[in-house]
Amino acid sequence: MICPECHAEYLNHIKECGDCNVSLIDACVLDLPIPEMTWSALPPFQGKVYADMAAEILDKNSVPYYLKMDWFSSAFAIEAASLPGDVVRIFVPEDAVEKASDLVASITENSA
Repeated sequence: MICPECHAEYLNHIKECGDCNVSLIDACVLDLPIPEMTWSALPPFQGKVYADMAAEILDKNSVPYYLKMDWFSSAFAIEAASLPGDVVRIFVPEDAVEKASDLVASITENSA
């Protein structure tokens, strides 16, 4: 059973969401439509190592994100060292930009 509002999963014998107070639907999370999101970029990271550190912090704080880097770095899986001018961008939902920026501020300062 799934709450159609917050998408929380419940056992089959529960009929109402404890948080939203709405009737649950008989579905799984995969059946629900993907919500539309507007993505915004955080300040750039100089190298994948810094971007991975930021991604780990975002994971621990449940902030959705995706990384985007140049083709050369991603195609050859170059992670241990930065190539000159190698920039990695992290995109987060628009409504999470302030929180994500605060969480990774010390890393973006160090990677510049």
